[in-house]
Amino acid sequence: MVRPNQAGSSTPVETELKLRGDPETLLRLWQALPRAGSAGTPKIKDLENVYYDTADLRLRKRGLAFRIRRDGTRFIQTVKTGDTATSAVMARGEWESEVPSLEPQPDIVDDPAIRAALGLLLPGELRPVFTTRVHREVMEVNGTDSLGRLKVIEAAFDRGEIEAAGAREPLAEIELELLEGPPRALFDLALSLQDIAPTQIETRSKSARGYALATGRKPTWHRAEALELTARMPVDDALAAILGTCLRHWTANELAALDGGDPEGVHQLRVGLRRFRSALSVFGDLLPPAQLEWLKTEAKWVLNALGPARDWDVFQSDLLTPLEAHRPADPDLEVLRAAARERQAAAYSQVREVLSAPRYTRFLLQLGGWLEDRGWHCAELTAEQDTALNQPLLGLATKLQAKRHRKALKLGKGFKKLPTAERHELRIAVKNLRYTTEFFRDLYPAKRARPYLAALRDLQESLGHLNDVAVAEHLLAELTRSAGRGKAAGRLHQAAGRMIGWYDRALLDFEPDMRRTWKSFAATAPFWEKPKKQKA
Repeated sequence: MVRPNQAGSSTPVETELKLRGDPETLLRLWQALPRAGSAGTPKIKDLENVYYDTADLRLRKRGLAFRIRRDGTRFIQTVKTGDTATSAVMARGEWESEVPSLEPQPDIVDDPAIRAALGLLLPGELRPVFTTRVHREVMEVNGTDSLGRLKVIEAAFDRGEIEAAGAREPLAEIELELLEGPPRALFDLALSLQDIAPTQIETRSKSARGYALATGRKPTWHRAEALELTARMPVDDALAAILGTCLRHWTANELAALDGGDPEGVHQLRVGLRRFRSALSVFGDLLPPAQLEWLKTEAKWVLNALGPARDWDVFQSDLLTPLEAHRPADPDLEVLRAAARERQAAAYSQVREVLSAPRYTRFLLQLGGWLEDRGWHCAELTAEQDTALNQPLLGLATKLQAKRHRKALKLGKGFKKLPTAERHELRIAVKNLRYTTEFFRDLYPAKRARPYLAALRDLQESLGHLNDVAVAEHLLAELTRSAGRGKAAGRLHQAAGRMIGWYDRALLDFEPDMRRTWKSFAATAPFWEKPKKQKA
């Protein structure tokens, strides 16, 4: 399928969705595809793909994949852009040409955008990094969707392996590539396959998996991508852009969360989900109620399942570690650390269970199709909502930020005397306000926004520390309740008491700083308001 890329060129764009699972499950799905409207019989190929890069992996760092495919007696050289992206639907620029052998020939690339991305490559600089060997069956799935739109999808069932520096990794996936029709058709077909046997969405390309095998690098976490909003764009476009960015943010961190090697993986996945829920609140009045309820329910389910892993991560790294540094070689704290690690491991098992659950995969597929088709435009959408969705973004953005700012000021009134429960409520309001300002900040002059955003960030971090201590007290109570009796249990109780006492005192010392950050925020003018003119 050919679409303009971000630079506006007509470079072919490959739009695909991949499903992973064990080979037996995928075979069941493959055998069911003809009943979904396949045309013709499958074509069978045995393919060998050699991927090339420079010694410093320069192409990978630029988001490129450079390969030569051996297909029978033919050799096809391919360059793909956008290859480091991790999302349900991969939309990548693709250039290919036939070459005489497995010897790379970057000089024959004639697409200006891809030539610029490749940069200067010296003769012989490209070298093999890894190889994939795949037994592929391919067929087309044709038909129309529920709106009568033509869809043509090329389905491929790949089984084989990836090899890099002597290491091997099995490969099994079904790849659905859109040849004609709306992208939602990919999600609809994938959902119909979920009814037959559960799978997961594969967010990595084969080249991404090959590089990971070749380098031995663990999955990395990702921050949210930059939003490109303008003041005059319709609210409808902004809604699609913001929700799509949130979805890509959390799915980009799935692999790091599953790996569990870096706590930031689960953290960023939860941030993406929280930003998504915040955006639903921001635009909630413009969405059909039933759709809004479904989206909030599913996102909350995933968030709640990930919460314990994040809580135990913070408990150990941000709260227990400073106490251990103050009391090195404390045997009671060693018992507490061991108990916390045990709970952390159980929490990460829950993370893996939820992210592999059929319910989670269905949520992603339904959400992806809904976003691609802007499913909020339905019979339940009112005329007032439709009108609001077509208004310029700036007016709504200013109104929404002002509303959340006023709520924060109201909840923080009399901050000095606020009890912990009310400060917790204020923290949630401040967090949602920060997400909202991050969505819309680029609609306003950066110089004007900077002081407010800095004050808001400091306040959120200050209140966040208060919440971390409250969560730690809950986790300690959970540990001591189930500790039983004996010497180890006694040490655990002593460590818990010591930790609570330590942080109760620390919060007293921290109180002036919290009050300062509140006063600073409350005194800072919102950046969406026009500056008042100075009197002469």
